Amino acid sequence: MHRKKLSVKRRPWCGEDSIRESIAREIKAAPSRWSYTLRSFAVWLSEDRGSLLSTIRVRVASIRRFVVALKGNGGVQALKSLTVTDVEDFFIEYGKDHGYAARRSMQAAMRLFFRFTASKGWLKQELAESVPSIRNYRLNTVPRGLSNETVRAMITIATQKSARDHAVVLLLAVYGVRRGQISNLRLEDIDWPKKIITFRPQKGGKLVQHELISGVAAEIAKYLLTERPKVDEAAVFLRAQRPHLPLGPAAVTDIICNLARQLEPARGKPFGPHAFRHAFATRLLQGGQPLKVISDLLGHRSLDSASIYAKVDHPQLLEVAAQWPEVAS
Repeated sequence: MHRKKLSVKRRPWCGEDSIRESIAREIKAAPSRWSYTLRSFAVWLSEDRGSLLSTIRVRVASIRRFVVALKGNGGVQALKSLTVTDVEDFFIEYGKDHGYAARRSMQAAMRLFFRFTASKGWLKQELAESVPSIRNYRLNTVPRGLSNETVRAMITIATQKSARDHAVVLLLAVYGVRRGQISNLRLEDIDWPKKIITFRPQKGGKLVQHELISGVAAEIAKYLLTERPKVDEAAVFLRAQRPHLPLGPAAVTDIICNLARQLEPARGKPFGPHAFRHAFATRLLQGGQPLKVISDLLGHRSLDSASIYAKVDHPQLLEVAAQWPEVAS
């Protein structure tokens, strides 16, 4: 069977080569009988949907999980035997071991995949509508942050790695920024004489400025002077390998995940860069900072975005609960 290559003629795949390689690894990790289907799905996402390279990687990884769970010999014939019950059963089973964000990601991937297969004439469009919906209520969860002990452990592990990785962990821990704000950090965003570091807005938020703490400044300077490739590039953090492109958000996640794997199992479930943001906000709240200050430091435009952190002030909540009058039955 002729295998169509990922085309770059109609829409070049912009981004890091490492993400392209990651997509190839996801496809290779699936049984060979599914290689053509996954590769075609990736091409469709790129050329027909115009998806970003990082999005394609996530969608392909999700669908790999789905097709591997299917019965039969694989390929088009296995897809043609799919029923609504099969789709619902897989999604329910998947949801037992995954959180809300992972379920939403799988839901989006499956709906896109079924639209793709319908465009190929392999399946009927109706299957896309059979993927179960997910209800989510505002402020229905408690942010999952890291304990101070875990943050300190991550910083300690990072000191044994590169200056770049150590600086990345410090920025996440000290300032509670998003991974995209680290990858978008430019040389001109660091005002060394005034000791100010500026983080650009993300997700419709506000520009945020912080004091450049000496420990953070020292590690960034160490990276710039001893490790950073000597190239004409404005981004602070670069890939170590040629062509020394700016470090992307996915690479920031990889740095944290690789460091987190070195923590003993007692630390709990795996986590990514965003857990540092939750830990930062929780630390401020427990230190007595009002939500308005926390919201500003996180770069939120609305106070509502930070209101969820009120739920993590457990001592205060327990105090309120203790004072709540009992209702006589």
